Amino acid sequence: MAHSKDLFECSICTQLLNDPVTTTCGHSFCVKCIYTYWDTKRNRRRTYSCPLCRETFNERPVLKRNTILANLVEEFKKKASSQGAAADAAAPGDAQCDICTERKRKACLFCQVCLASYCQTHLEPHFIVPPLKKHRLITASINIKESICFRHDKLQELYCRTDRQFLCLMCAVDEHKDHDIILAETKRQELQSHLEKTKEKIAERVVISEKLMDAARSIRDAAWEACDDFERVCIQWYTHFLRKKCSEMREKVGEAEKAGVDWTEHHLGQLKREVSELRRRESKICQLSQTEDPIQFLQGFQTLGDLPVLTDSHRELDNLTKFVTAQKNKMKKMSNEEKRDLTDYSGKIIMSRRTRPQEGRTRTELVMKYKNSKIEVDPDTVAACLYLSDTKKEISWCDKDQAHPDHPDRFTYFYQALCKKGLRGNHYWEVEWDGGIVEVAVSYRGIGRKGSGKDCCFGHNALSWKLICSPSGCTFWHNNLHKGQIPPAVSRKVGVHLNYEEGTLAFYSVSGVESLTLLHQIQTTFTEPLYPGFSVDLGATLKISNI
Repeated sequence: MAHSKDLFECSICTQLLNDPVTTTCGHSFCVKCIYTYWDTKRNRRRTYSCPLCRETFNERPVLKRNTILANLVEEFKKKASSQGAAADAAAPGDAQCDICTERKRKACLFCQVCLASYCQTHLEPHFIVPPLKKHRLITASINIKESICFRHDKLQELYCRTDRQFLCLMCAVDEHKDHDIILAETKRQELQSHLEKTKEKIAERVVISEKLMDAARSIRDAAWEACDDFERVCIQWYTHFLRKKCSEMREKVGEAEKAGVDWTEHHLGQLKREVSELRRRESKICQLSQTEDPIQFLQGFQTLGDLPVLTDSHRELDNLTKFVTAQKNKMKKMSNEEKRDLTDYSGKIIMSRRTRPQEGRTRTELVMKYKNSKIEVDPDTVAACLYLSDTKKEISWCDKDQAHPDHPDRFTYFYQALCKKGLRGNHYWEVEWDGGIVEVAVSYRGIGRKGSGKDCCFGHNALSWKLICSPSGCTFWHNNLHKGQIPPAVSRKVGVHLNYEEGTLAFYSVSGVESLTLLHQIQTTFTEPLYPGFSVDLGATLKISNI
């Protein structure tokens, strides 16, 4: 049963009850405190009162020790002491007190005279006893005893420059005569000075490296800008070329159309006249065939004469049909050739968007329908210079290689990592980034892992797609082709929507709770499950958001 400390405090001295007694009114005090109070506070009438409720007593009460309360106070003291010892217990990696016998407490100081580590409790004599006050105390550590000479059980306070080792005074006298010996503190100061100089050199190298990185980024941005300019010039040239070809085609089609229309109008009039004449003669023939008088019949027949000669329209129509067909085939052939040349050439430069951007989508719609909260980074794929959090949802760049075990799936050159599960269907996830440059990607499982080739780098092969995010802008890469000059993300949170069946992959900039801004979208045909992937550059951190 837990007790509050306030229940066992004396209201006079405000300390834990010492030899408690209880008055007739029910209040408890230290026996010494209540008697002292009555001795100093009594009045001329010699009346006594309770310090808490002010109940008065005509005679000085004879108080007896409250045994039950005294036992409870002692039990409380023991529990408090054990809890305090547990709180001060040495954890793995902490220096332990050499005096504690049962549960070792954490040592706070080490005595260079006693050659022992002390916790706060056992250190008190060094602050009280005069001879112990002269002892030199330093901060205790788990490796402090390595500085004690195992032969003479003395502190190694000297350094031999000749043999390059630490010595105690006895070792210096016995085995290192005529050697160059100095105090260990002097050697430490020399090394400290060397470390400061090394630190300055490192700082200079960092400044130079950062300048080189800035120069490399500038060159890279200039290259991207040149590619974009070249792309724009090519588009303008081909647009002009196609318009010119279309104009020439319209002229040729117009000439064929005029020839056909003129011929048709001429022969339509001629045919109309022939039809009218034939119908008139048909009417006369009908009337003549009904004549019964042979003389009139013969006279009428002689007036009919021969039939008019019909125009050979079929031959001319056939010639016109052949001409039009030849023109159509010629235009189709030329169009196919120009189209093939344009596609082959521009395909090396431009990555076009084959679908209309999915504007108007809200974050709530994507999160409610398609969110995937089970995306975690596969530890077996994380590059050596990347740190992976315990949650497997955050990676960051480190200046030292991490102790990742060897694995065939691990990226050995590029700062990359893949997630555990491949995705099919409709999925939406978000990542947050901080620092420098990060990459958000999806990839087939078969992407290369070993070496620095393009087959191992996100976006530089046919197996992966990536969006590079930086403060200056975004760039999309696939199959070693890029779409540059994408406007910078309005925030440092990027949403990814994958529709596997429709073959669409969209990247959004997420701002606020609802706002989405489309950064880039592609449409293709996916043939294998897609694994989300990430990459972080120098000083950058990326985290998979919980949505």
